[in-house]
Amino acid sequence: MAGGDRGALRPALTAVAFAGSATLVATLLDETSTEIAALVYVLAVTGASALSGLAAGLATSILSFLALNFFFTEPLHTLNVAKPEDLTALAAFLVVSLIVGTLLSTAVSQRTRAERREREALLLQRFGTRLLSGEAPADVLGSFARAVTDLFPVGRCEIRTELTDEPVVSQRGDTPQAENPSEVIPMVARGNEIGQILLFEATPHARLTDEERSVVQTFAGQMGLALEGIRLGAEASKARLEAETNRLRAALFSAVTHDLRTPLASITASVTSLQDADASFTAGDRSDLLETIHQEADRLNRLVGNLLDLSRIRAGALVPSRTPAAVDEVIEGVVARLQPLLVRHEIRLMLRDNLPDVPIDVMQIDQVVTNLLENAVKFSPPGTPIRVSAGRWQDAVEVRVSDRGPGIPQDERDRMFEPFVRGDRNASEGAGLGLSIGRAIVESHGGRIWIEGTPGGGTTVVFQLPVRV
Repeated sequence: MAGGDRGALRPALTAVAFAGSATLVATLLDETSTEIAALVYVLAVTGASALSGLAAGLATSILSFLALNFFFTEPLHTLNVAKPEDLTALAAFLVVSLIVGTLLSTAVSQRTRAERREREALLLQRFGTRLLSGEAPADVLGSFARAVTDLFPVGRCEIRTELTDEPVVSQRGDTPQAENPSEVIPMVARGNEIGQILLFEATPHARLTDEERSVVQTFAGQMGLALEGIRLGAEASKARLEAETNRLRAALFSAVTHDLRTPLASITASVTSLQDADASFTAGDRSDLLETIHQEADRLNRLVGNLLDLSRIRAGALVPSRTPAAVDEVIEGVVARLQPLLVRHEIRLMLRDNLPDVPIDVMQIDQVVTNLLENAVKFSPPGTPIRVSAGRWQDAVEVRVSDRGPGIPQDERDRMFEPFVRGDRNASEGAGLGLSIGRAIVESHGGRIWIEGTPGGGTTVVFQLPVRV
């Protein structure tokens, strides 16, 4: 028997069952009067209406009216009525039972509809929130498709959108797969169709009612708006990424054209001079030219190293290889290595005794201290002191590098840690990568870095490294 035939027979079967049960109960009672039997039949009408709706209630009312007349109204076992008052009572029973069945079935139907709408609203809100929270659209749409197949007489639900490579499908396990959808509901947002909801029949005659179709259309509209929001957000993020990429590309081009060409030009000029057979150089002249080549090669090596470090940072490959080490020894090693660069400044080391070893990547922290000292030299007038201190601060070792340069305004200090950002003064010097790389390294160690003003004028860069990981 088809599903539609079973649905049509259900009210009739319910009416027969409830009317028959009421007749049996009333018959088993001792000396059952017409009034008592009528009350039993009213209960049967109430139960049938609550269980199977208005049609079952009305059918039960009619069957109960006939049974009350046949079994409990004189003359018994006929449909004749001997007394006018009995006819009036039967008519009153029929009217009352019809009213009770109608009111109860209506109330039950309205309550069921209200509960269903509340459940649908909650589902819609939950799915919309999940989409806007950044959860994968395919996962949210999969849950949505399963909810559609659970709530409505649908065998399979497919959702096709621009945001998913493959259709999102939910199908009931015992439902045969239909070839063509019975409903195609577009997902429209701001006049643009961004997807479709395809519904396939659970059975050949199972169709959505107008109300159910309206609910699915509402779902489609709200989900369409949420998906449109995701699409616009993705486009905005892509535009921001492209703008940032273009900015970095332009800054990198500026750094390459200036900061790479300058040391290359100095090296080329010095080598050309040394190769000139007609030039006469003293031993001191040759030493100066070779020292220029050495310094500019070091400068070029540091710049290339910074660019490579920046690419590693952006690729997420900056992972420290930590071993316990003394930070003060790292600082002393950097100062010794940079003596040719620091020769025009007074270096004041203030390193506390008994500093605890810190789990660090020695090469990376060496790079941080090197970048900070190079910046201090770059932005400080010759002859001014540069102070480097290290001490214990709570559960960290704190390193401070202070200079007597022009200083950095407080509202610009955070911006100095962005790649290719340089101070307004001497802006043509350096690529603006030192602080950016330093911050990435310190934060990868679980520490933090910031800029302060030096008392009396200048800039102090401070970073802390935790003693324990």
